[in-house]
Amino acid sequence: MPRQNYGNSHTKSAGFTLLELIIVIVLIGIISVTAASRLFGRSGFDAVLARDQAISIARQIQLVGMNSSVNPANPNRCLALRISTTEFGSENCASNSQSTHKLTLENDLVNFAFFDGVNAHNSSDIYFDMLGRPSVISNQQLQRICTASNCQVTITSRNGEQASLCINSEGYINDCSI
Repeated sequence: MPRQNYGNSHTKSAGFTLLELIIVIVLIGIISVTAASRLFGRSGFDAVLARDQAISIARQIQLVGMNSSVNPANPNRCLALRISTTEFGSENCASNSQSTHKLTLENDLVNFAFFDGVNAHNSSDIYFDMLGRPSVISNQQLQRICTASNCQVTITSRNGEQASLCINSEGYINDCSI
């Protein structure tokens, strides 16, 4: 004889538990963030990345300049840090010891503005003396720059974000945070 069960029957509902819903929402959020970052790219960090690369390039050129004397009458352009609105770095030289990477508007989609502490310049070649101090060639003589205040290079990325690097009169190259 079958037993009868009055009011004690437990039936399982067909819905989701709160924990399952939370897990699904978190997973959708993670996937959305990952997809959005790949869709929009790294453009929010372009200026900061270019600034960090520019600091490395400037320091490398500074080290090469500290190990080589500059003849102001006939300067070696491979020893100069070239800053213009469309490029930052050194000339392409035959010697690997003096050649460094160059950031350009064409390849890296960033442009540059240079302020020497007194005036803004469209382009400038900065040489470093044996102590690493920045100089420019004027009237066939090395003339120290960045003495009134830090020289500043402002880097603008394709989306308008900006980051700056500073060179002080003694040659310290940093991210302008000091």
